[in-house]
Amino acid sequence: MARKGIEEMISEIEIFIDNCKYQPLSSSKIIVPKEDLEQMVGELKLKLPNEIERCKKIMRNKEAILADARARADSIITESVAEANRLVDQSQIVELANIRANEITDMARSQAEQIIAEANADAREVRAGSMYYSKDKLTEISQYINATLQAERANYENLIKSLEDNAARVADNMAELDSSIAQINGVPEQVQPSADDSAFADDDNTDYNVYGKTEYSSDDSDDEDYDDEDDDEYDDEDEDDEEFLDE
Repeated sequence: MARKGIEEMISEIEIFIDNCKYQPLSSSKIIVPKEDLEQMVGELKLKLPNEIERCKKIMRNKEAILADARARADSIITESVAEANRLVDQSQIVELANIRANEITDMARSQAEQIIAEANADAREVRAGSMYYSKDKLTEISQYINATLQAERANYENLIKSLEDNAARVADNMAELDSSIAQINGVPEQVQPSADDSAFADDDNTDYNVYGKTEYSSDDSDDEDYDDEDDDEYDDEDEDDEEFLDE
């Protein structure tokens, strides 16, 4: 299996994120499988040390490049000096040899300086390029990780807020149902008696029912009228409860 480069691994992470499903009722937030993403990021972290080591190796080659340049310069100078000495040994062309030797020496020094300067420039360029490359890749990784963390954090915050809102609505509905049930059964809402009310209840032996103080009437017609009015009142309450339930 071919070894993957950092660019290829980052491209796979991009494709993975693009293929993630959107969160319900959202067109910008996605659901990211945490384990898969952590595995891909882990592989990328394992790959980074090799790339950084490769950059360090390139930087170490700088010294080899400079050493090679110096060796080439020294060789040119040595050859130039040898050529000059050979010309000097010939008495008939001593003056011409000196002039030629000086020209060759100057040219050799110029070439040596140029080679060393180019080698230094190449080494600096390689070093700077490796540093910028490593920085760009680390920046891309940091951006992907931060974006993923922000998306997951927003998803959890929205989920908690939605659950809290639903719990509040359920509590409100239960309170409304309790009130409606109490009205249907003709039972007033329970109120916890205070200490003063309890003391007053102990001193008063009068009988009370849910409608107040107990009174008895000898007139049967009055009781029948009262029952009819009570039935009408319950009918109205039943209609109100049905409307509430329909809503």
